[in-house]
This record gives sequence, C-alpha cells and structure tokens, in this order.
Amino acid sequence: MKKNKLEELKENYKQIIEKNTKIKNNISTIRLILFVVFVGLLILACFKKGFVFIFPALSFISFVVVSWYHHRYLKVVDDTNFKVTILNEYLARFDDSYKRSSDRGQDLKGDLFLEADLDIYGIGGLFGYLSFAKTPYGRKFLSDSLKSNIISEADLVTRQEAIHELASRLDDTIAIEGMAIKFSQENDKKKISSLENAFNLLSNNINFNTNKLFINIIYILLFVSSIILSILKFLPVYFPVIVIFIGYILGKLLYKEADGLGSAMQQINTSFYGYNYLLNEIQNKKYDSKLLNEYQKDINNLNAKSIKSFKVLSGFLNSRNNIIFQVLFNGILLLDGILVYLFILWQNKYENDFKNAIVAIGHFEELMSLATIEIVKDGSRPEISSKFSFDEIKHPLIEENRCVANSFNFKGTNIITGSNMSGKTTFMRSIGVNYILFLSGAFVCAKHFEAPICKLFTSMKVVDDVNNNISTFYGEILRVKDICAYIKTKEPMIVLVDEIFKGTNTKDRITGATAFAKKLIEAGSYAIITTHDSELCQIEGVSNYYFLEHYVDDKIAFDYTIREGVSNTRNAIYLLKMAGIMD
Repeated sequence: MKKNKLEELKENYKQIIEKNTKIKNNISTIRLILFVVFVGLLILACFKKGFVFIFPALSFISFVVVSWYHHRYLKVVDDTNFKVTILNEYLARFDDSYKRSSDRGQDLKGDLFLEADLDIYGIGGLFGYLSFAKTPYGRKFLSDSLKSNIISEADLVTRQEAIHELASRLDDTIAIEGMAIKFSQENDKKKISSLENAFNLLSNNINFNTNKLFINIIYILLFVSSIILSILKFLPVYFPVIVIFIGYILGKLLYKEADGLGSAMQQINTSFYGYNYLLNEIQNKKYDSKLLNEYQKDINNLNAKSIKSFKVLSGFLNSRNNIIFQVLFNGILLLDGILVYLFILWQNKYENDFKNAIVAIGHFEELMSLATIEIVKDGSRPEISSKFSFDEIKHPLIEENRCVANSFNFKGTNIITGSNMSGKTTFMRSIGVNYILFLSGAFVCAKHFEAPICKLFTSMKVVDDVNNNISTFYGEILRVKDICAYIKTKEPMIVLVDEIFKGTNTKDRITGATAFAKKLIEAGSYAIITTHDSELCQIEGVSNYYFLEHYVDDKIAFDYTIREGVSNTRNAIYLLKMAGIMD
C-alpha cells in the first residue's frame, strides 16, 4: 500500500514536470523571438531617422518579463525533479537497491558494541536505510539518535509527534529533502568546507583590541592634514602618496586579523549559498508540533538583514585580494581595522542566529530521516510503558515480503534455544533495532510495541582484537562485565546476548552463563540469551523459547517463528553433510 502511494505521488510529480516543461519551452521560444525583435528595433532606431526608441524599449521590457516567467517555470521543473529523486530513493527501500548509493555513515561510527551488533553503519545498515540528511549537522544528529541514548518520557513524546507530523506531511517533507540534495550538489560543485568549520575558523582569527581604532582616527586626521597642507603648498604634492603607502604598511602590521577573516568569511559566504535552499523551503511551512516550531523559530530568526549585512561585509573583506583596493583604502582609511571592528559588531549581533539556524536545519534533517520508517514500512507508533511486549515485530532492514513477524512478551530473563539458521539471532536483532527506533522517536516495524525507556546492551558480533591482545572469549567477558557493572546502578536495562560465551569450552560456558543469568534475574532485567546449551533452560527463574527447523523432501526448511519451550532438534550434522564436509 505504501509503495503504491509513493509511486502514485511520483507519477503526479512527473505530470507536473511534463506540463511545466511544455510551458517553459513555449516561453523560451517567445523569449527568443522578443530578443530578436528587440535587436532589430534597436538597429532601426540607431540607423533610421525618425524611428523612436520607445519600441525597442517596450520589446526589451517584454523580454525581461517573459524571462522572469521562464525562470519561474524552470524552477518548478528543477524543484519537482528533486522531488522525483527523493521518491526514487524511498522506493529503493522496497527492493534493497538503496544499498548501492546510500550514505553508510561509517565516518560517524563510534565505539559502542551495539553499532556493530545491530548493523547501524556500513552497507545495508540502519543509518543508510534511514538517512536523507545531507548537511554535516543533519548526519551527526541522526547518528546520535541511533546510539540508544536515554531521554525523558516528555522529550520522547515530543520527538514522536514531530516525526509523525513530518511523515504525515509527505509532500512538504519531500520538498525539504529535495532542497537538501540541491545543497549537497552545490557543496560538491564548489568543493567547500562545512559552514560549522568556517565559523570555528572565524573565532580562531579574532584577537582584536578596539583601542587600535584611535590609531585609525589619528591616521585619517593626519592624511587629511597632509592633503590640505599639500594644497596650501606647505608640503610637497607627492607627500599624501607617501602617507598612503605608510598607511598600507601600518594597516598590514596592525590588523593581521583581517587576512584570516577574509578567508573564513569567504568560506561561510560560499557554504551558506547552499543552505539558503533549505532555509527558504523550511521558512515557508507551518507546523503543529512543538519541536518543529522551536527549530523553525531558530531558522526564522535568521532574517534578511543579518544575511545582507554579512554579504556586504564579506564582499569588502574579499575585495582586499585586489592589491589596488587594499593599497588605496588601507592607505587612506586603514580600512582593515574598520572592517575587523564592523565584523565584531556583526558577530556579537548575528553570529548566534547563523549558527542556531544551521543547527535547526540539522535537526529537521534528523527528524525527517527518522520518519523514513513510517513513510515506507507498515508499523506503529510505540507506546512508553513499564511492560515490554510487541506483536508481529519485523526487522526493518529485511524486505517485508520475506520477513517473518513474531510476537513476544518479556518475562524477565529469557533463554532461546534452536538449531542453526533457525532465526534466533535475527529475532534478537529485530528487537534491538526496533528498540533503537523507539528511543529515537520513530515508528517501529511492529503491529503493536510497548516498552520502558532504559539502557540497551548487546553482545552479538564479538570478534578478537589482535592489536589489543583480546581473544573472542575475552571480548565477550568485557561486554558482560559492562552489563554487570550497570546492574549495580539498579537502573532498568535490556540485554541481548547471542550464543553466550561461545568462545570457550562447554563446561566453562555453562558455568559462566548460569552465573550471569542469575545476576540478570536478580536485577529484574529484560534479557534474552540465545544458546545451544539446553542446561541453561533449567535455571530457576528463566522463561524458555525456541525456534525449530523441519524437512521437506529431505531438504531443511525454517518457519522462523518463536515458540514457548525448549528446542529438542539439531541440524549441524545435516548442514555439514550439505556442505560436503561429511558423508
């Protein structure tokens, strides 16, 4: 159903493009005719006596008006093409083709175990599936929201409302995301550094003593005096020229800050060109949710006056690259000092507005990306509850037509057994990934989902670390150690452990796993431990579940459905024979 809706919207956009392209092309033809008429009339007016200039003037005005309309329709076509691009990206989520071109976010990867365990980054990762963010802040905020951070119930509800509104207002969201692509293309084309880095560069270049401005005043008075005295012939005529060169050298020595400011402001001016697309698109929207209104307010605070004053100041600083401009204006006014002072005034008044607007755009991108699940998946808005249960949960990163849904009600610590490839690990990852979505404020891939806000721990993809002399088993111990340390805080927690202590022998594994499970039971944690050791199912206080396989025409098959109880089947020998390792 959701795919059909997106395809229908895409078709509507394509019709808009087709219609406006025809109008644009017709206007382009009229514009060309008017230009030819204008040139012809202008030639006649120049060479034919009695031919009045009013006719070429009218044709030129007509040309300008038609050109304005042409630009207007061209913008509609371009912006709608960006919308089609966004819709193609949404549709790519239905067949996994998004993996070829999505932002994998690996540069944002931290050192959390769950990032690897739950495939947050990398090819086919959750970040790449969700992300429509193009600005540095947008990518960073999205990454931060996928790190299982604990927030208050009120903040989580506020985020849920904002994300749901963005998903519900799909056309507006697509329009903003389209401008984000335009921003990205502008950045790639100009190969510019990020706006955030440029602002940091500005701050590093400011070390200005306003007392220096008195030197400016004294110098200007001396320069004016030298001109007057030269006119009165008390000084040689060339003396003011000497003063100009002295002023140029004095300005270079006194106001070295101006060199760094010029470079930094040029970066900001260039970077901000791309941000303008996003600013203009967001400013024109009206939202109901509290959070979106807060971010929009930060964007609207960046008014036209602050942008214009910045561009004027930036233009003067960039003009310093012209040696004639620099010699004349520094030599006459010590202009560098005045420009640095004017920048400090601008910085005190407007810089925070610039920064807040860029941060707010980043938050918009974060929340729009988190709306992806609601836009493309069948799911629900999760509820905050003291219970932890869900109905028909699915893994968000598996195509829906081949993903098996499962329902589950946590009863403290749970042991899951089952043969290889039966679905134990995927089930746990489904829980982990959806729980991260829950904490971010996004929809989850489940018919119903309720959970408490608490810390999530995982131990799944444990690997050895040769550089730090850590074996697979010791790597598991370090993870379990972190969990045991958190138990002491008496705070609620969710624990997902796959194939516990698989890096050691059976006897030690069972002994260690039993001790760990008892700690989880005592703490009242929500926990799942998968294992092939049925002995763990005998621990007092655990609930037992299992997955199984069946055989069709001597071929192994799985239904990937969780059941209550203990597994009594094995398939390792069958798989070894299937691989040709055993006869």
